[in-house]
Amino acid sequence: MDKDENGIIKKYYLTWRDAVINNSIFSHYMLHHGVRLMKKDHTLDFVIIKFDYSVLKSADNIDDNKPAISPDKLRKMYYRDGCEITWNTYDKKTGEVVASQTILYRMLYRTPGKAKDGSCIFIRDELLNKARKYLTMDLYDKMPDTGAKIVEMSAYSTLITASAMDYIHIPMENILIVKDQKSATERPALAVRVDDEKHCYVQEYKKYKIENVLWDGMGLIDDSIFPEDMEGFIYCRSHFFKSCLFRGNIQQYFKDYYKTEYETTTVTDMFGNVMKVSDVKVIVTDNSIKWLKFKDLMGKTDLKAYRSYKKFMQRDGEQFAIVKTAHKSKYGNLQRSSYQMNNSLPTTDVEVLKRIAQTSVDYYNTMIKSTDAFVDHLRMNKSVYSIDRILVALYEHNTDIQYTSFFKDRKSDILSKFKRKRLMLGKLLQEGDNLTICGNPISLLMMVTGQDYLNEGCFVSREDGIECYTTRFNDGECLAGFRSPHNSPNNIVHLINRYSKSIQTYFPKLGDNIIIINGIGSDVQERMNSQDLDSDSCYVTNQTDVVNLAKKAYMEYSTIVNEIPLIGASAYSKDMESYATMDNKIASGQDDVGSSSNIAQLALSYYYDAIYHTREQNKNLRDIFVICSVLAQVSIDSAKRGFDVSVGDELIRLQRESRIINIKNNKFVGREVKIKYPVFYSKIQEEKPKKKQPKKKSKNKMTDYFKCPMEILSQLILDKTIDTRVEQQYQRKSIRIKEVFIFPEKGVKKTSQYKTVMRKARAFDTEMKALDSNENNYSDMATYIFESYVKGIQKLKISKSTMQVLISAAFNAESYMQNRLLEILFDYDKKLFLSCFYKKQHPKTPKM
Repeated sequence: MDKDENGIIKKYYLTWRDAVINNSIFSHYMLHHGVRLMKKDHTLDFVIIKFDYSVLKSADNIDDNKPAISPDKLRKMYYRDGCEITWNTYDKKTGEVVASQTILYRMLYRTPGKAKDGSCIFIRDELLNKARKYLTMDLYDKMPDTGAKIVEMSAYSTLITASAMDYIHIPMENILIVKDQKSATERPALAVRVDDEKHCYVQEYKKYKIENVLWDGMGLIDDSIFPEDMEGFIYCRSHFFKSCLFRGNIQQYFKDYYKTEYETTTVTDMFGNVMKVSDVKVIVTDNSIKWLKFKDLMGKTDLKAYRSYKKFMQRDGEQFAIVKTAHKSKYGNLQRSSYQMNNSLPTTDVEVLKRIAQTSVDYYNTMIKSTDAFVDHLRMNKSVYSIDRILVALYEHNTDIQYTSFFKDRKSDILSKFKRKRLMLGKLLQEGDNLTICGNPISLLMMVTGQDYLNEGCFVSREDGIECYTTRFNDGECLAGFRSPHNSPNNIVHLINRYSKSIQTYFPKLGDNIIIINGIGSDVQERMNSQDLDSDSCYVTNQTDVVNLAKKAYMEYSTIVNEIPLIGASAYSKDMESYATMDNKIASGQDDVGSSSNIAQLALSYYYDAIYHTREQNKNLRDIFVICSVLAQVSIDSAKRGFDVSVGDELIRLQRESRIINIKNNKFVGREVKIKYPVFYSKIQEEKPKKKQPKKKSKNKMTDYFKCPMEILSQLILDKTIDTRVEQQYQRKSIRIKEVFIFPEKGVKKTSQYKTVMRKARAFDTEMKALDSNENNYSDMATYIFESYVKGIQKLKISKSTMQVLISAAFNAESYMQNRLLEILFDYDKKLFLSCFYKKQHPKTPKM
């Protein structure tokens, strides 16, 4: 509570819903140290509070005494004072409150990602100190009251809260920590700087020293301890530790190099500790150990800090959460690109873009022609609550389901969304995949063994591209690479695949979803927008036209370099108001990544359109998307470090400048002089989530067709894909649902079970509609809600006749409610569900 200027108490209200506590090192610890679980795995010891909406003073809330208050002020108040929530227990029959308890919650942590969307975890007051002590390795109390590194502490203490797919025990005695190294080259560059007014500008260089940190965030793990059920790498997190560990025959390399001296040879880590090479099972660099940022709190020297950390890890069981491993695209040999990638391709040639769009056109048209292909597409959806899996099961049970209006309506809706909200908005399919980037592993082994690691012999430096190694593509193939965030042709890499004997010998099980990109004598990390090696991935394709354009981009569009200075010493104190100020600042820039991408796409669209009409490059527009490329990365890194620039202010300025320049271009080519947006861009903006803010009068944005890659691609998708309303030969015959579904006999009554299931289906539908599909944990929340409702009817013994009545009710319901009801029934008992439909063997798709 708070008081106004007259001393009158003002109440602030929270709305809430159930959340999922993830499986993590931290949650395991807390479950054994004070957190109490209730029925259905609920706990009242944690709450997630999201500070994203203002409380408005309006006619709607006067009766509830809700004064106007901003998210920033709410955050400061709750961080400082905590927040009280009263939980009521209700009588199931009367609905009256039979018991209640009020709990005081205190702010505990937020992850860097959650800081941007305004979410953080609060914990029951009595558990705060125990939880904070474990999260921070007891460093919180040691931080000074002023000049505290709370930005770094907030970013790295929460590494143990990451969702774990599994765990691995790695003794500290088997981990070799070495100093990372750099490699430099000289290439043409565009350096983004700030002037005295803190405005960004671009400085061109014909030759500029560009450095790579060779193993930034990665490590190596010996195949003898690599989990058998995983592929290529394991991305591990633990206390102030994160590293992407790539599997290899580390010990075999040592045996081959040291030969007869293998058993007696020792190596020294960066702290001066000596260990036998035969004990080394994992190698990481100092960039993976974040506790070094707090060595002044852990004993002043590197060695004392290491010993302190080692002692803590051994006491905690030396456990590492496996957060991620390699996996293949759900589209098989194809992978989905993005509109940012496609709109950065340096061409407006319709014939070239037609070939680039062809794979997507063929994929879509095949689904129109073949129900088998459409069902294969549905099988990619692994969600447990989707109607897709029901369509698949029914088609496998009786292929005649495809001729019913029920199936055809859903196929039409699914394909329409796939075309208009996927393909036409730039999510095109190409031969390729998202490959996790590894950096020069042979070089790392050579450094550990004291060799000249800059001359590893696997790759050579070249002017027309960067050499790489991946078994996903053939030896000698030229490839195109894109990393996210991607905003300009200056971020595209041209890759040349080179199979290396030493890599094949010592890293034979990396698999097809890893790519080693040469960082020695190349500009790969700056080229790919501050790419590092802690599980960053690269979209890689061998589509000929995209590859040719990647080579053109690499040769003609200089690499972008970030020269925006970092802010010096921490300006924060350790108190919770400083935490709130920090998080408010981060949250205020939550849209900056998306905004920088949007403005870059506008500038790119105007830029290519100007080239098309004038045959000349507009350097002012180029500078805008170059600066946006840097600001996107600055926005991402803002939760870990501070930069001496106001990203939000700069983006507003750049957007204004891009519009002014475009108007001038339009004057030059004799077109209508108005602020206009590309059609594809406007459609993408329409699909993005809207803030739940007060309604404002919407301004109709004027659009026009610009000569830019995405505009042309979008129109090609529309023109080249089959429209069955026009090409009627692809329309299918129709049958009534009674020809595949066994309707209940007349006179069967609607039982109490029927009413229970219908009530739960409606409640399920209501809760699903309340979810924000753009939330990072949407899938977890939707699965949790679905499973809770299914669990609620599992105790019922539904007969076949009742199942038939329920399914028939679903076929008569509105589409969304129909889906929810069918989803619950299908999961209740798949065999019983399918027994209500006539069975038919699966023939080949009949010709029409």
